[in-house]
Amino acid sequence: MKTSHKAILGLSVASIAVLTLAGCDQIPSLNANDQAANKAACEAVGKTWDTLNSALSSGDISGLPLAFINVPGQLDSVLSQATDKQLTEALAELKKNAQSVVDGNQPDVAGFIASGVGISARCAILGATVNLELPQLP
Repeated sequence: MKTSHKAILGLSVASIAVLTLAGCDQIPSLNANDQAANKAACEAVGKTWDTLNSALSSGDISGLPLAFINVPGQLDSVLSQATDKQLTEALAELKKNAQSVVDGNQPDVAGFIASGVGISARCAILGATVNLELPQLP
C-alpha cells in the first residue's frame, strides 16, 4: 500500500472515531462555557445536598416534607446551569426523589444515595470536586 493511501486510510479512521465519540454523551464537552457551567452546577448541588443530608440524618420523618420544601426549586436552579446530559439526568432523579417527599411520600433513601453517587461520579469526570456525604441514618 502506498504511503498516501495509508495516510488517507489513517485519517479516515481517525475522523470516524472522532465523529463517533462526539455523538457519545459519556464524553464531557470540551467547550469552556459548558465546562464552567457544569462545574458551577456541581458546586451548587453540594449546598442542596447538605440540606437533604441534614434532614435525612435527623430521623424526623414527619418533618421531611417541610425540610425538603425548597429543594426542588434549588435543583431547578442547578439544572438550569448544567449542560452535561449525564449530570442533568442524575440531578433530575434527585429532584424527583425530593419532590416525592415534599408530596408526602416516604423518602427513597436508596434513590437519594444512587443520585448522590451518580452526581458525585459525573462531577469528578467533569473536573469538579463536590463532597456529597451519605446520610447518617439514626
